[in-house]
Amino acid sequence: MPTTSSSNLLNLCLCVPALKLADPLANANQIQDFLKTLNTDPERPTLCLFPELCLTGITCGDLFFQPLLLDAAEEALRKLEQSCRELGLYAVLGLPLRLDGQVFNAAALLSPNGLLRFSLQSKPAAQNLERWFQEGSAFHKVQTIWQHHPVPVSTDGSFHEPALSEHLLQIVIGDPQASQVNSHAALVLNPAAQISLAPAIMAEPWAIRHSRAVPAITASCSAGPWESSTDAVYSGQALVCQGGKILSQTKPLSFKTETISCLLSFTDFPVNDSANNFEDTYSFSAFILLPFINSIDPEGQYKTILETQSAALMRRLLQTGQHKVVLGISGGSDSSQTLLVCVHAFDQLGFARKDILAVSMPGPGSSDNSGLRTLNLVDAAGVTSRSIPITKALEGHLQDIGHQPDLFDTTFENAQARERTQILMDLANQENALMVGTGDMSEIALGWCTFNGDHMSFYDPNAGLPKTLLLRVLAWSGAYLLGEVGGNAAKAVAEATISPELVPQKLGEPNQATEEILGPYLAHDFFLYYGLYRRQTPRELFWQAVKAFEGLYTPIQLLTWMRTFFKRLFSQQFKRSASTDGPQLVEFSLSPRGGFVLPSDASAALWLREIDTLQQELDS
Repeated sequence: MPTTSSSNLLNLCLCVPALKLADPLANANQIQDFLKTLNTDPERPTLCLFPELCLTGITCGDLFFQPLLLDAAEEALRKLEQSCRELGLYAVLGLPLRLDGQVFNAAALLSPNGLLRFSLQSKPAAQNLERWFQEGSAFHKVQTIWQHHPVPVSTDGSFHEPALSEHLLQIVIGDPQASQVNSHAALVLNPAAQISLAPAIMAEPWAIRHSRAVPAITASCSAGPWESSTDAVYSGQALVCQGGKILSQTKPLSFKTETISCLLSFTDFPVNDSANNFEDTYSFSAFILLPFINSIDPEGQYKTILETQSAALMRRLLQTGQHKVVLGISGGSDSSQTLLVCVHAFDQLGFARKDILAVSMPGPGSSDNSGLRTLNLVDAAGVTSRSIPITKALEGHLQDIGHQPDLFDTTFENAQARERTQILMDLANQENALMVGTGDMSEIALGWCTFNGDHMSFYDPNAGLPKTLLLRVLAWSGAYLLGEVGGNAAKAVAEATISPELVPQKLGEPNQATEEILGPYLAHDFFLYYGLYRRQTPRELFWQAVKAFEGLYTPIQLLTWMRTFFKRLFSQQFKRSASTDGPQLVEFSLSPRGGFVLPSDASAALWLREIDTLQQELDS
């Protein structure tokens, strides 16, 4: 057995395994295969850190209530405990753990002598896991029985293990708060599950910030994209930091098992006698016109978004086993960005671009300009294109339901959206393909989609992307993926007037313009960010908008559009309640499964009354 290291050296390995969600024994086999590749040295013991809940996955949802899954996780832990005994290794593994009839988000410390301890997550609410897991303080004992032997259990996670280091070590699960981290620990091990996001204000990873604040070496290992992509993509970022610098890190968003290793020295580790009061700090400008855009490193933000969208789609394709996708392409920005996401995902998976079927479905309101934009981008992307006009089918359907052919009302418009969706879904069945959606976050907030029409798809990679950000990501992605020709094609789409093109264009008159109907997306995304994410009242939001848009929009215009925003936000919730899966990409999400949770029957009266009062003040 290893003895106390005279050189005070520790070989630290971090591993993000290729996960099989809700299959602990398969995950144990993956982890075991990695452990067998490591060399052991009693003078330089090896400690392996794995992600939070790595034996099951963190996105199992209500499966955490199932005894079958919990039993399998414990069986997997026993298997890996035996492996660590045989291989002479230490490992920190995450799992759901039953203690006295309650379930905890836990990490197990395995050693050549077997299981040494369990650490419990202090506050699952920090990661919205409180539905499934109890706070660590709910377990009132200091030990439990494992394999007929007592094992220590704590929420603090601090421990001494002389065979690893003479100094204090600590395990902290999830998103650590300052009060949870022991300032005397020489090494902080953080099994984590970090979502891949690209917000306007990019925060450094916790491990970097913590290692800058204290002398400790900090290692964080996040769950990866093999987690469910229902509402988010997990980064798979593992990194070791010291003094605010990264010593080593894995490639994020990888579908392969990713590993790193560092030889750590604790010689002359300084003792920190003061409490660690380090907290995250963020600064917000009160008058940012484009609150979703990163003004410091916009291209870095755009790249992260494209990579995250593509990883989300890849995960779903790997789940379904499909090698083809179908999408509607209209010459508009949303469908064009979806096309580029499909291209990037297929390139990374090694799938042929010809198996991306981009379908244009011109109708009575379709313009020649949109058709040309579609053609240029599809040609540059090198995907399979197909045109299926819908006018004849639309006329037959409207005649069947007794609708007047020259009445261009909501029925006329929505029938087109539903006809197009029917075509796409039937083609997907015919081709054994995934039908990929196009709707963006701003449209979802406003309900600017036809229920069971363009509202619906098998997966929507744009669901977390606001329009003002999407337009910039589109222009950048075209050049990044397709070169100058593709970049020019994507830029032309991004700069075109946003139009649903559902009503026949009259001679000499412009086509429909969405922003003339709803108001500019520049204003709506401002309302979306500050009204929902920053939770400002209509009064606060209005006067901030007046200052931010001074010289661009009048107060009357802003108030009119804000009324539209809140009215539609409430009235269209029923569409979001039946929304398609899609990844969160910015600071918040509109997903009804854990993002913006709003009853479909909630009244907007309180918000609209405050807007009425503002209107009266402006009129007086």
